[in-house]
Amino acid sequence: MTIKINLPQREHMMLREILYFLKPAEGHEVWLVGGSIRDLLRGYTTLPDLDLATGFDPIPAAREYARKTGSGFVVLDEERQVVRVVRTWEDRHYTFDISRFRAENIDDDLRARDFTINAIAARLSLSADAADIKPGRPVKNSGTAEPCELELYDPLSGCEHLRQGLIIPCSDNLFTDDPLRLMRAFRFSALFNASFSPQLYKMVVDQAPLLKGVSGERIRDELFKVLQVNNSTQWIRIMHQTGILAVIFPQLAACEGVEQNEWHHLDVFEHSMLTLENLEKLLLDPNRPGWWPTFEKYLDENLSGSRSYRELLKLGCLLHDLGKPDCKRIDHESGRVIFHGHEMEGVRITRDISESLRLSVNESQYLQLLVKNHMRPGVMLQQGVNDKRLFRYFSETGRDGLGIALLSLADRCSAQGSLSSNELTDFELGIMDLMHAFYEQLKRPKLAPFLNGNDLITHFKLKPGPEFKRILEALEEAQFLGEITSHDEAMARVRELIAQEK
Repeated sequence: MTIKINLPQREHMMLREILYFLKPAEGHEVWLVGGSIRDLLRGYTTLPDLDLATGFDPIPAAREYARKTGSGFVVLDEERQVVRVVRTWEDRHYTFDISRFRAENIDDDLRARDFTINAIAARLSLSADAADIKPGRPVKNSGTAEPCELELYDPLSGCEHLRQGLIIPCSDNLFTDDPLRLMRAFRFSALFNASFSPQLYKMVVDQAPLLKGVSGERIRDELFKVLQVNNSTQWIRIMHQTGILAVIFPQLAACEGVEQNEWHHLDVFEHSMLTLENLEKLLLDPNRPGWWPTFEKYLDENLSGSRSYRELLKLGCLLHDLGKPDCKRIDHESGRVIFHGHEMEGVRITRDISESLRLSVNESQYLQLLVKNHMRPGVMLQQGVNDKRLFRYFSETGRDGLGIALLSLADRCSAQGSLSSNELTDFELGIMDLMHAFYEQLKRPKLAPFLNGNDLITHFKLKPGPEFKRILEALEEAQFLGEITSHDEAMARVRELIAQEK
């Protein structure tokens, strides 16, 4: 059966321009392949990333194209003849990844790819109106390039598998050729809400150990693409069932079977998984307070690269109790299971995991902050929230205290045990009040300090150091709480603080 799809107008124009340099009219085969075709089939109306496969070395022609159009150019793999050109035109950026066939011809090239949904192609040719093309401007008149109909070449039935929601391997040596494909299988499954074929599932189980030979940063990139979907818990669980999760996070796998106390109805592993699931439910809850959109903007900010606070918070759910197996003790007096200090042991493990995944320093510090403080909101609510505790909490954690609070709520929702539904409701209301207080605090005008560091040096002969910092923080807190209201009162408070240090 012949399948045809329409290429959007602007993408048609951009392809006409690059084809002018690749010269398919001279017998050179040029095919649109992979993700570009898959995205068209899924109804995408823009294609910022265009993948091309050729029957010749594309590097010289791509280099000339980049030079004539002022585009970015980089050779990704000299040996395999893979090149990238980044072309900016009007208000859009287009990335062309151009590679020579992985085999002798397009048939063998497609069979050498990972999954059938990525093994669909369309042969490209330069139309007779090539005279319209001027380097640096795709066409004389953008209105002359209509959407182009492409006829698909689909020898492995990838179109039907995409329609059915199935991830099917192109060959039996899929993972031995590139073990990272073990992670890519989960990424595509999560992205398209698709299922593994029985054959693929068995292959993942049998060959999961191959992932140990893949670099941490490559695993990281695929893992975070899974965490981007709203219900990532579903695929993280399948990672566990297939043995993949134990390769990525052996420390998390070690939590399986670690029983807890009366406050928990699940072992540490299942509790951590449920915490992630509950966080994702909280993030999708339609009954949100008025300040929630501002919080969403924070979650969607990228802390490093393309990795946002949202994905890191999800990862924090999986990591927050990793210290429990090593800290599990039985209290001799009460006979209760206790995990004293598990948050600090968890910080150490989180630091190691961050290093193995090659996360940035900022990302690692954020995850450590989550793990270290995940119980703090609960303790604060138990003690009673007041202005002083709120000020100290947010002065120490900043807006990251919001993420900690939401993690704490997801954690508590996953504990159950002897916790009553009324207690859980009170806890949820308390967390929402805490987060609301942060946004109310932002509305207050920033108070100009009565004293600064120079004043401490000039009037009290103090030198910058730990004591210096503590005094400035104490002054800021006292002013915020209204305990000091003038320069003279601030001077008096410093004298008191210095006397206490002696």
